[in-house]
Amino acid sequence: METDRIEFLKRAGLLALGGAGSRAAAAERPVRATGFPVFNALDFGASPDGATLNTGPVRQAILAASLNGGGVVYFPPGRYLTGTIELKDRVTLYLEAGATLLGSGDRKDYARDSLVYAGDAADVAIRGRGAIDGNGMAFWKRAGGLWTIGDWRPSQMLHFAGCQNLLLEDVTLRNSPMWTVHPVDCDRVTIHGISILNGLDAEDHGPNTDGIDPDGCTRVRISDCYIQSGDDCIVLKITRRPGGNQVCRDVAVTNCVLVTHETALKIGSETYGEFRDIAFSNCAVRDAGCGVGLWMRDGGSIEGWTVDNISMTLSGGGQPVYMTSYPRSRLPEPGEPAEAASAPGTVRSVTISNVTAAADGGIFLLGMEESPLEDILLDNIRIRMKGGREKKLNADPPYPFPVWGHRESPYDIYCRYAKRLTLRNVQLTWEPPEKPEWGSAIRCRNVEDLEIDGFVGRQALGSEAPAVWLREAKGAFIRNCRAPEGTGDFLRLDPGCQHVTLMGNELSAARKTAVLAPGVGPGELFESANRPPRA
Repeated sequence: METDRIEFLKRAGLLALGGAGSRAAAAERPVRATGFPVFNALDFGASPDGATLNTGPVRQAILAASLNGGGVVYFPPGRYLTGTIELKDRVTLYLEAGATLLGSGDRKDYARDSLVYAGDAADVAIRGRGAIDGNGMAFWKRAGGLWTIGDWRPSQMLHFAGCQNLLLEDVTLRNSPMWTVHPVDCDRVTIHGISILNGLDAEDHGPNTDGIDPDGCTRVRISDCYIQSGDDCIVLKITRRPGGNQVCRDVAVTNCVLVTHETALKIGSETYGEFRDIAFSNCAVRDAGCGVGLWMRDGGSIEGWTVDNISMTLSGGGQPVYMTSYPRSRLPEPGEPAEAASAPGTVRSVTISNVTAAADGGIFLLGMEESPLEDILLDNIRIRMKGGREKKLNADPPYPFPVWGHRESPYDIYCRYAKRLTLRNVQLTWEPPEKPEWGSAIRCRNVEDLEIDGFVGRQALGSEAPAVWLREAKGAFIRNCRAPEGTGDFLRLDPGCQHVTLMGNELSAARKTAVLAPGVGPGELFESANRPPRA
C-alpha cells in the first residue's frame, strides 16, 4: 500500500515539488498539472505552520485546478490557517493524514459566513484522512458557566449551495463554530466515512453545532459516519428561501454512530416543502435527548419515511421517538417573529421498525385535530423505560405540546390525533424501582383505525392506570397481546370509544380484562378467544 501511495505521488509530481527550493521555483513559473491533475498547496506558497494565513495561496491552487479543467488540490501534513475558501467545478480538496485546514479566528478573513464554500458547482469533493478545524472557540464567550455566541461566528463551517455531485469522504471535521455541513439545494450528495467531532452542549464548547443538515436536497446518501455534535446530528430540513428548492427527497442515511444531547436523526423543524422517500437505518445512538424526531411546523408534507434497525441509549429525559405536527404560526418559539398563518402539515406513510432503546421516555406521536398523522406503523420496538427525569406533563399532556418538549414528553407510548395507526410487536418494560406516576404503557386518544398486535407490557407497579388506555378511539383491534405478571386492568375505554375488538390475547396475569368508563356502551367492546385473568 505504501509503495502504491509513493508511486501515486511521483506521478502527481508531489514528491518532486515538496522542498523549499522547488516552491521558490514554482513561484516563478505557472504551475500546470502533468498527467494526473494534482496541485500541491505548498507550490502556491502555502505555509503549514498553523500561524501564517494561507487564504491567498489556497485560492490560487484552487484557481489553477479550475483553469486546468479540474483537479486535486493536495495538502501535505501540517496546519494551514485560512479564511474562506471557495471550491469550483471539478475541484477536489485532498487532505493527507496529518494535514489540517484551520479556520481563522478573525472575522475579516471570511468573505462569506462559512470556512469552505461552493456555489452552483459540479463535481466538487473533500477527501482524505486529514481534518478541517473550524476553530469554534474563537467565536464564543463564556457567560454564566456556558459557552455562548460572541460578536459574530460563521453560520456554517462547510456550506454548499446549489451543487451537483458533491462528495465528502473520510475527512474529520471538528470544532465547528455553528452548523458543520450545510448542503442547500444540492443534488447527488454523497457523505461517506467522515467524522464530526464537536462539543456535546453549551457547557462543552458546542452551542448549535449541528452535524449534517441537508436543506432542500435530493438524492442524498450519508453512510458510515461518526458524528458527535452540540445539537442535532443529522437533520433534514427545507428552510424558507426565495427561489429555493422546496423538495427534499430520495435520502438514505445508514451505518452511522451518533452522539448528541439533542436529536440524533431528525426531520424539521423547518418544513417549507415536501419530504418524500426518506430512509434512516442501521444506526447506533448515544446520550441523545431524542433518538428519532419529526417537527412539522411550516405546512409542507412528509410521505414515505422509514426508520429501521436503530439501537439507542438515551439520558437526560431522552425520548426514543418524538413526532409532532403543529404550525409555527400558531405556536411560535419565544423570540420568533410572527408568521402568516400556514396550512397544517401532512404526515403519512411512516414506518419505524426494529428499534431497541433504553430511555427516560417512550414514544410520543401528536398530530393535529384537523390534520392527523396517517398510516403510521411502529413494528418490533423494545423500550426499557428508566424514568430518569421527572415529567410533569405526563399525566395529561397538553395540546398543543411545547415546541421543544421532547425531554418532557410522557413516559409511555402516547399517541393522539392519528388515523390508521399500527403498533405491532411493541414491548415496554419499566426499570426498577418503578414509580406509580409513570402510569400506563400505552395511551391512545383521538385515533381512528387503531391496531395493536403482539404488544407486551403493563402499567407501572403501584399505578391504578390500565396497561392500555383508549379515549375517543374509533375502530380499534387489539390482538395477540400478553399481559405480564403484575398487570392490573389490561384495557380501559373512556368516552368516545367505538367499535373496539379484543381478540386472542393472553391476559391470565391481569387483574381484569377490560374496564368501560361511564358513558361507554357495552356494545362498543367485542371480546373473543381471550385467555381470561386467573382470578
